[in-house]
Amino acid sequence: MPDRYLESLVCPLPKDIAALKGAGEFDLALQLIERRLKEPLPEMLKNRLETERFLLPKLAGSYTLSHEDLLAEMQKRVPDFTAGELDELLLNGKLDFIYVNGQRRYFNRLPGSLLKAIPSLKKRALPDSGAQTDLDGIIRRMKQRDVVFRYRLRADMKIDDDEPGAVYRIHMPLASRSMQQEPAADVTCSVPFRADAEDALQRTAYIETTEKEIRLEYTVVQRPKYVDPLDESIHRIIYPDARPVCPEDFIEQPPHLSFTPYLKALAKELRGEETDPVKTAWRFYDYITSRVIYSFMPSYRLMESGAEYTAVNRRGDCGMLALLFIALCRISGIPARWQSGLEAGPCEVGHHDWAEFYSERLGWLPVDCSFGGSAYRAGNEERRRFYFGNLDPYRMVANRAYYAPFSPAKKYPRSDPYDSQGGEAETATHGLLDDEFDSEYTLLWHEITDAE
Repeated sequence: MPDRYLESLVCPLPKDIAALKGAGEFDLALQLIERRLKEPLPEMLKNRLETERFLLPKLAGSYTLSHEDLLAEMQKRVPDFTAGELDELLLNGKLDFIYVNGQRRYFNRLPGSLLKAIPSLKKRALPDSGAQTDLDGIIRRMKQRDVVFRYRLRADMKIDDDEPGAVYRIHMPLASRSMQQEPAADVTCSVPFRADAEDALQRTAYIETTEKEIRLEYTVVQRPKYVDPLDESIHRIIYPDARPVCPEDFIEQPPHLSFTPYLKALAKELRGEETDPVKTAWRFYDYITSRVIYSFMPSYRLMESGAEYTAVNRRGDCGMLALLFIALCRISGIPARWQSGLEAGPCEVGHHDWAEFYSERLGWLPVDCSFGGSAYRAGNEERRRFYFGNLDPYRMVANRAYYAPFSPAKKYPRSDPYDSQGGEAETATHGLLDDEFDSEYTLLWHEITDAE
């Protein structure tokens, strides 16, 4: 399934196949798809059916929890959780499920989503042994003076593939030059590699090897700035070295960044008569952080329109929240774009996505709707305000555009065609999907100092 087929997701499925998919009769839907593909078809419809043939089994594999399974998983985490609470969550639209061959099945990561999105459940859950990064402390410090965060990161990729004598063509994410970050320095790798240009939109270290375990290390320097965008007395470009506005910062990018009628109506309703880009962007951020709950999501490959899905269902993970913010901004004529890589704090390293928007008064500024929403749920308005226009320094930026190409391009479909956080791998005969390799990140050392 070449990545270009993903563009066919904007094409609707034939009514009978769509009805079977909606009813969860995946096996019969796949039979109809196989027969339909034997007929002469327009290219886009053919691509759509071939894409659906690939996606349906993956979708079923992401939704495997029965109602009883979900209840048992919740009670492991929250011992006094009741069946009545689960029924209430269902009626309140908090449970992500589909039907699979006639049976209701819940998303595999739903228990973790519920604890993350509902503070009252989190308070009742068994203690989490993991340490927490002091975000409020670093925010206070950043408001007083600029800081510099230096750290060394280790990335380990392990491949689970049985092809004899395979040569693996691997792309591993690498810190790029961005408005708040210096490019990766002192890069070492356990095998020979070639680094992308420092300003590559999705920067990677490219590797060709027969080894199945690869280790990449590099040092990162973050130099974030603090500003209150809603202070109208401030007129200066906060990040003068940011990549200039370009036409791509205004366009839709189907399937996930489509300017659908619903999104156009939502953008118009939220902005009202406001014309100032900063105040308009704040209205979008305020809505997303206060009205859209955080929810773990299946692979973005399995979704037809990420921004619209998030707006309609009022739930999404960090990437989906960022896509919704970007879509609303672009629809309203405000340049907006993607930035992502890792949340690389002293207590945790994990994949993360956020957004940027532009105004002539301040230039490009970052926006993290995920961290802002978390602050809202915690009742921390100061922290929520911070993540509109600012980021904490605990980041690694590898990606500065959505759906950007690799160099060299992959021959087979990417595991994640939209982003690059866990890496990509393929051989001469096939591409490896996310269940065929694993990436793990470790913070080797870090220091935070005042800027010079």
